[in-house]
Amino acid sequence: MRIFHTVVREIPENLKSLVLMNILSAIASMSLVALVSTAAQSAANGGITARLLIMFVITIILFQISHSYTLVTASQDAERLIHKLRIRLFDLVRRTDLVTVEKIGQTNLQGVLTQDTQALAQILPMLVIGFQQSVMLLFLAGYLAWLSPLACALAFGLSALLVAVSFSGVKVLRSFMHSATAAEGQVFDRLTELLHGFKEIRMSRPRADGVTAALAEASHAARTANTSLKTQWGRNYAITEAMLYLLIGLMVFVVPLFVPGFHSVVLSATITTLFISGLVCTISFITPLVTQAELTLEKIETMEGRLLAAAEAAACETTGTLEKAPLSISLSAAELSYRGEDGRALFTVGPLNAEFHAGQITFITGGNGSGKSTMLRLLTALIPLDNGHLLSNGVALETGQMQDYRNRISAIFSDFHLSRRIYCINDHDPAKIHTLLERLEMHDKVTVADGAFSTIDLSTGQRKRLALIVTELENKPVLVLDEWAADQDPHFRRIFYEVLLPELKARGKIIICVTHDERWFHLADRMYKMNEGRIEVVLPLQ
Repeated sequence: MRIFHTVVREIPENLKSLVLMNILSAIASMSLVALVSTAAQSAANGGITARLLIMFVITIILFQISHSYTLVTASQDAERLIHKLRIRLFDLVRRTDLVTVEKIGQTNLQGVLTQDTQALAQILPMLVIGFQQSVMLLFLAGYLAWLSPLACALAFGLSALLVAVSFSGVKVLRSFMHSATAAEGQVFDRLTELLHGFKEIRMSRPRADGVTAALAEASHAARTANTSLKTQWGRNYAITEAMLYLLIGLMVFVVPLFVPGFHSVVLSATITTLFISGLVCTISFITPLVTQAELTLEKIETMEGRLLAAAEAAACETTGTLEKAPLSISLSAAELSYRGEDGRALFTVGPLNAEFHAGQITFITGGNGSGKSTMLRLLTALIPLDNGHLLSNGVALETGQMQDYRNRISAIFSDFHLSRRIYCINDHDPAKIHTLLERLEMHDKVTVADGAFSTIDLSTGQRKRLALIVTELENKPVLVLDEWAADQDPHFRRIFYEVLLPELKARGKIIICVTHDERWFHLADRMYKMNEGRIEVVLPLQ
């Protein structure tokens, strides 16, 4: 069983104590049944001794301690397991390549890392309860067998039939669970489309109607799938309860016909059967959760395996370092093809030949879909080349040097993400940061405290200015800016081109800007114009 092997492998520390406490709890449960039966008979005969009462209180305390330990420890271990799984997945995501992350999709990754892991954390303690109930059931079976072998055989024969019915129902439930999970995923996708495309939806009533209709259709499918799942579960549960009542009836109406003298233990046997019925009911309720846990864990392990394979493939990129910081970087006959599922090339970028030097400003321009963003991805080693070479200081980079090469580049892409916390910056000099905020005219909107911006709830242009501050704090030799000025107001756009870029150039940085601002093309030392995946024009402007 996948869940059992995972628990033994990941969190073995408390298994022995949990098993011991489960046995102790089962012994306490069996003792309680025996004490209650004895006390009931004593009461029928006219009195209950203090000794029985003291034993009952001690047994209750023992049960509470062992039961509480089991539940608390199981919950703590479940969260510890989820933490280990998440940390491992986080690290694998960090170490994998961009192509794999984009193929998997952010929605799938977030679903596994949050929803699936949390669902597993909620299920695991319930499975521990099921195991605990199963151990109790074994001890009560022994006690019932001591009272009446026939009663025990009938009780557990019917219980075995009940378990068989439950497991046969689980197979059906498994298919319903698959359908319900897929349907809920469709709802999530449609909701993401509604929220992420809200501006476009507000601008078009037909578009809004279409998105809403698709969301309603997905919700209806999810309702149907979940209703089928819950209906099947309800039927299984009703059958379970009916069979448990039948079990109690057997003790009272059937066993006395075949066991002479059974009337002397009928009360004890019936009480024991009632306890057994409760345990069997709980176990049958928890049984479908085993299937759900297996499915959830299967998704997590499948994702982990996919990420691990990609991370191991990318690990070879961290084995080497550059001999010195890049004073020039270049692409030589670089090519990349985007391919369909059949492997056929849909769009090819390249061959690209481009050079970028320290102390120079290079502009890259071209229409939408011309290949500018792909060129930047190749240049920053975010995606591998199909053919050609990526060079630093005129020397082709080896695979093992790629991560060290990326470490030398600061980049603000068009789809950039700005973190509120400033990571990987050891120099949190308040005076320096305040000066940068003033220079980028953000000092009246944002402050920095404890290594984090006070807010990032700003316009896109303002967040790009904060991102530029982060690149200044990183102080890397290569700076890549993908249409950075596109979201700036005219005043600050002029400052960017006429003040900031020349200063960065004077400091000897390799500056690469994707831009369409023809007014400032004369500031570039070199310009590449892209068209249909190729460099159409090379202009050494100075």
